[in-house]
Amino acid sequence: MNEILMIARKELLSVVRERRVLFTTLILPILIMPLLMFGPILLFGSAARQTQESVQKVGVVGVPAAVLEQLRKARVEPVEIAKPQEAVQNREVEAALVFEKDKYTLYGRLSGGATQSALVVEKVQGALRAYKDQLVAERLRARGIGTEVLEPFRLETKDASREQERAAGLFAFLIPYFLVLFIQMGGMPVAVDATAGEKEKGTLEALLAAPVPLIQILLGKGLAVFVMSLLSTLAALTGLLLGGAVFRNLFAAQLRAVQDGENPAQLGGALALDPLGYLSMLLTGVLFALLIIAIMISLGLYARSFKEAQSYMSPLMLVMIIPILFLQFSDFLKLQDWYFTLPFINVVLALDALVKGSATALQLVITWLSTLLFAGMALYLAYRNFQREDVVFRN
Repeated sequence: MNEILMIARKELLSVVRERRVLFTTLILPILIMPLLMFGPILLFGSAARQTQESVQKVGVVGVPAAVLEQLRKARVEPVEIAKPQEAVQNREVEAALVFEKDKYTLYGRLSGGATQSALVVEKVQGALRAYKDQLVAERLRARGIGTEVLEPFRLETKDASREQERAAGLFAFLIPYFLVLFIQMGGMPVAVDATAGEKEKGTLEALLAAPVPLIQILLGKGLAVFVMSLLSTLAALTGLLLGGAVFRNLFAAQLRAVQDGENPAQLGGALALDPLGYLSMLLTGVLFALLIIAIMISLGLYARSFKEAQSYMSPLMLVMIIPILFLQFSDFLKLQDWYFTLPFINVVLALDALVKGSATALQLVITWLSTLLFAGMALYLAYRNFQREDVVFRN
């Protein structure tokens, strides 16, 4: 046991001396988590509010005077143009409205996602709906019919989501991704330095020649990687919980303005779990860290150099995108228990279920056992690589 701790201490000290590693592992997660969760909401909300309050130019062709008046009420400046589609493409106007043969055609730049043109299109659509309601009301009154005939009943929609899911907000699916990402980011520098880095420095041969069993060398290096992964993950959670709370308090007014006075705690994402939920999330993260650590040590040992090891481990970041893509469409699928046996996907699904408060005991147990099994297999592969001279001395 002392040998394992000594090896882990050596690996940690070699990385701790690098201030950049400490910053990216411990400080950056605390700073970046609140920005990732609340920054896009504040930026888009501010831009959307400015668009609603300011006046934008909209091209018009053959539009009646009554509609032009509705557009002006919606804080839109109608401008007569000849070629509406080209005017929108060339950004001469934010949108264009054409009236021909009792049909309105609205042009806008809608392919870029959340664009100013899309917001202006919503303005014009609102003005047209108001004009349409006005016409319908006038025609009904002309026939002696009240407008209440258009609303034979009332519809009230209520959110039936669990409390944890409502608290997680719009970015609930990002929380598992962040945790998985920081587990990998925290351990990668140590894993690369402890394997390929030692190859380049020529110290791996001396370590293997020492009277220490290979399994203890592997466990010592793995322990060092695990400590840095755990610290990075705790820093991310600290940023999410403490930093997020500070961020919500500092920008409470701005967050309320984004969604018309809704509770800002529900915006951007926040964890609202009981102690057992936090403990389950921690255990899931620890088991996943063991799996990632074993894989990174195997890849780092196989690499010839520090740079080659980084090139091997970088695709792991891309592999993490696959479970997140699966997670985005999981609501359209009937999740079955065997999904929680799939490597990587099971951890993301379990973390998402924990965040939303929908995880079952069976799903968690399946996730933990399968992840522990995969971690054991990856650890055995790393141990086998340490035994192979063609891998250890591959340079």
